[in-house]
Amino acid sequence: MEPFWERAYLDDEVETFGKPSEEVINVSKHLNKNSKILDLGCGDGRHAIYLARLGHIVDAIDISKAGIDKINRIKEKLNLTNLKGFIGDATNYEFNCTYDLIISHGLFHFIERNNWANIIHRMKTGTQKGGYNIVTVFTDEVEIPEDLKPYVKGIFHEGELKKLYFDWSIEMHRSYQFEDEHDNNIRHCHAVNKIVARKI
Repeated sequence: MEPFWERAYLDDEVETFGKPSEEVINVSKHLNKNSKILDLGCGDGRHAIYLARLGHIVDAIDISKAGIDKINRIKEKLNLTNLKGFIGDATNYEFNCTYDLIISHGLFHFIERNNWANIIHRMKTGTQKGGYNIVTVFTDEVEIPEDLKPYVKGIFHEGELKKLYFDWSIEMHRSYQFEDEHDNNIRHCHAVNKIVARKI
């Protein structure tokens, strides 16, 4: 049984995970023109497409072929030549440049815990001085929904994410719970830690 998002990725009219997140919109206001951005675990591009439409140079990476295919279809429709979508695995993605902003939104719970530190290290190393990382993770404050359990490999503990950015300036940190409902009437409750950190 495939996860619900794979079906949603086939429809270009469906916003699988909603609109761009507030913190991405806020950080975008502080970026220089033509900033270079990496969306790691981009899904079907809710952040990558938004940022590319602002004129930034965006690399969008996801393991889902359907998600990247959708991004590339929308890219063609909108003539976003500054957006590149790649099929790739975050655990072995090679950073061949440095970025002004790296986003990882809802990726890490699909990755084994023993890979987290290496990915975060590469994200931090791959960020320009003064650049940003925006990271959102699920925590173990609430139980993982049944339909997601087959895909979830690791969950953060409360406050664990913030500790990984101890040497950066923490611009925003939030801990909260929310419920969401997807187009196929699946409802979820999630506990979240979210961070906006700036390299100093």
